[in-house]
Amino acid sequence: MDKSTIISGERIVLKTFDLKTKSVTEAKKDFSKIIKDTQDTGEPVFIFNHNKPEAVIISNEVYETLIRKYEEMEDQLFYNQLQKRVDAGPGKLVPSKEVLDTSNEPNPFQSMPDKDLFD
Repeated sequence: MDKSTIISGERIVLKTFDLKTKSVTEAKKDFSKIIKDTQDTGEPVFIFNHNKPEAVIISNEVYETLIRKYEEMEDQLFYNQLQKRVDAGPGKLVPSKEVLDTSNEPNPFQSMPDKDLFD
C-alpha cells in the first residue's frame, strides 16, 4: 500500500516519519493487537482506506494528554486576547456588579410567576 496521501495539495509521506499504518482490512483483523500496541508504545496507528487516511487510533492516555494540552492552550489564548484588549485601552474596566446595578431597563419577566414563564 502506498503510505503517502495528498492533503491540501501537499504530498505527505507517512513512511518517511516511520509512523505505523494499517489498512482498514488489517485493522479489522488485528484490532486488539493495535490497541495493545498503542497502549504499550504510546504511538498512534493511522488507518487507511483505499490509500487515504481515514482514522487514527491512539491510547486513552495520549488522548487525555492531547485534550488537556488543547484546553490549556485555549485558556492561554483567551487570556492573551484578554490582556491585549486591556493593554489596547483606552476603555476602563468596570466591575460586573456596577454594570448590573446601573441597568435601567425593566425586565418584563421579573414580575411574572414561574407558571406563566414555563409551559
